[in-house]
Amino acid sequence: MKGPVAPKDPTKQRPKLYFMLEDNLVTSNPSDNGFSETIFLEGRVKNKLQLICPALSEELCGRLQSSRDFFEIVHSVGITVQAEKEEDREIPVVCALQHYGKTDKYVTGSWMRMEICPDGAERVFPLSDFSCTEEDDILGTLYFYSEKEGLSAKATIVFYLNDGYRVPEPEIDPPIAYDAPAYREMLSRSLLSLGNTYRLRRAIEKAARGEDVTIAFIGGSITQGAGAKPIESKSYAYQIYKSFAETYAEKPENVHLIKVGMGGTSSELGLLRYERDVLRNGREKPDIVIVEFAVNDEGDETKGVCYESLLAKIWNGPGEPAVLLLFSVFMNDWNLQDRLAPIGAHYQLPMVSVLDAVSPQFARPEGRVLTKRQYFYDCFHPTNDGHRIMADCVMYLLEQSLAHVSEPPVWPDKAYLSRAYEKTVLISRNTAPEALREQGIFLDCGSFTETDTVLQAAELDLDPTATPMFTDNWMRPGNCPDETPFTVRLRCRSCFVIFKDSGDLEAGKAEIFVNGSSVRVCDPKEIGWTHCHAALAIPDGEAADYEIKICPNGEDKKKRFTILGLAYVR
Repeated sequence: MKGPVAPKDPTKQRPKLYFMLEDNLVTSNPSDNGFSETIFLEGRVKNKLQLICPALSEELCGRLQSSRDFFEIVHSVGITVQAEKEEDREIPVVCALQHYGKTDKYVTGSWMRMEICPDGAERVFPLSDFSCTEEDDILGTLYFYSEKEGLSAKATIVFYLNDGYRVPEPEIDPPIAYDAPAYREMLSRSLLSLGNTYRLRRAIEKAARGEDVTIAFIGGSITQGAGAKPIESKSYAYQIYKSFAETYAEKPENVHLIKVGMGGTSSELGLLRYERDVLRNGREKPDIVIVEFAVNDEGDETKGVCYESLLAKIWNGPGEPAVLLLFSVFMNDWNLQDRLAPIGAHYQLPMVSVLDAVSPQFARPEGRVLTKRQYFYDCFHPTNDGHRIMADCVMYLLEQSLAHVSEPPVWPDKAYLSRAYEKTVLISRNTAPEALREQGIFLDCGSFTETDTVLQAAELDLDPTATPMFTDNWMRPGNCPDETPFTVRLRCRSCFVIFKDSGDLEAGKAEIFVNGSSVRVCDPKEIGWTHCHAALAIPDGEAADYEIKICPNGEDKKKRFTILGLAYVR
């Protein structure tokens, strides 16, 4: 092979930080720029860097979240994308880094757009080709765009640093030995409790006879499949469904999946949407329901009562399903199983702790099965390997249940905390007027006359495309001259208001009044992203007649506010 007549000197070797290292990506989300893979960076830059190189200093990693410091520290960005299929390697991919703005998070920050060819060769982009504006605040979101839907690839991003910075070399992990005894021993630690296995065994026996069996999953973003690529076939929920069908079913095609994870939502919202999203308003009767809220329930304002109420609603609901509790884990080795596991023990429910399985071995210099980088996609969500491990932990419990014979379970008369919200009923814009009248409910939407279409979305069941949630809502538009409140009159023990969070500057606060007294102010921008927020307006008590008014709040009277739904206990 002939070389160039005048070869260039090699580029100066700079210190480098790996931000992504052969991470899986799939362009599946439709957008104005084609199909995309979205990676949220707000508050996660430090964790992503330390996943690959744990020895990095806290100070340096923390500074790289800031746009100003990023431009000061980083000299250039190297990007490598290797498409899985040979025919995809000439389809351009655009890597776009969005800086969030100071004035308007999603609007006033600048963008760094870098076009690459997914052929496995590195392209290097000097930061001098871009500019940091006064509006740039933090590294917000990273996108990979392609004209092709479902382009599957591995991506590596390297930050090459300016002179004067020294960083340690990254740690390269050996492959996970899934067949090793140490892996099996790790799975055994996940078995927190077999509980009463009667209903689990009944579902397995149905499958063995070739009958229809439905496995349902409800939880947060991990149950939605966050971190799994592609989400519809690598999520832990799909892998459990597939493994169950292949392992136990006489007719695998008769095993069915319901998956209704929603990012950032707790059991408080899960309780309110169970009949609609899992039971499909009476059309479904699941045989097994796996509940995963152990890393989301910090947002449950009832501190476990909604969780217990949800378990009661599932257990006593159609199909008499087995209820299995799954306790996932964050990168800081945290979850809420100390709060939630005693509830499960009270009802003798099978319980799986991923924390107990993986966290003890992360710190081991010897005998470690996998590293945090191998398990975690970011500080919250698992990688494909992490999702597989979650699925294997649950399948281990199912395997052990076959050797454990239980008598038919007896439901305890007494609650552990309370089951006060078990019998919640959801109301939305499409609730039939005659149904409201039958329940003695008067509803006047007032100035909340429009329908919001910019909603939180989730990939449901086997669908790779995200479905908008709570589409039957009431929105008060911005600059509305009418200040008539949203009014509901009903007799109930308790009531929840579900409203939309948003990072939009035009989203404003609303105030909830109950029988004329202000009970809370709902601030959509408190969370800062498009998200469904359940708020308890009337805590559990004696049944009484109530008038609930939701009013535009003070200086925000000219701004938008969306009521996604209401739920109450008669």
